[in-house]
Amino acid sequence: MPETTPAPVPAGQPGLEYIVRFFALVPLVMYIIVAALLTIIAVFSIYDAAQQIVTMIVTRNFADGLVQVIYALLLTITIIVLFETVTVYFRTKRVDVRALLIAGLTGLVRHVLIFNVATTDALQVFATVALLAVLIAGIVLIKSEDYPLSPV
Repeated sequence: MPETTPAPVPAGQPGLEYIVRFFALVPLVMYIIVAALLTIIAVFSIYDAAQQIVTMIVTRNFADGLVQVIYALLLTITIIVLFETVTVYFRTKRVDVRALLIAGLTGLVRHVLIFNVATTDALQVFATVALLAVLIAGIVLIKSEDYPLSPV
């Protein structure tokens, strides 16, 4: 996607230029706030995962404990991917859609891990499978700037 240049401010309206600059800074400030909050959440998420590991070892409940640890770690990974998306925005002024799809896929895998298929209706399972298929197709089909796909 080519970088677009802003339209020139009409001559004789210097106040308009300041308004445009102010509103151009608003998304940047919002992303800075989001990045700070995601950092705090990631620290707490790692702490929660460590607590889950300690609880699993102390209680010797490895079957349920391992699922809880994986669940906590996948949440941490999702938070980190979202944080990376924000940092990519700072560098490129664009949002990497592929990273958001990967965060969605990680969240959906996290959801599937806690599914109890015996108590879930078939429609919900079908919807989850369909959403997984769409996310995987999106990840495969959307070109990444790091790994561009060659034309077929």
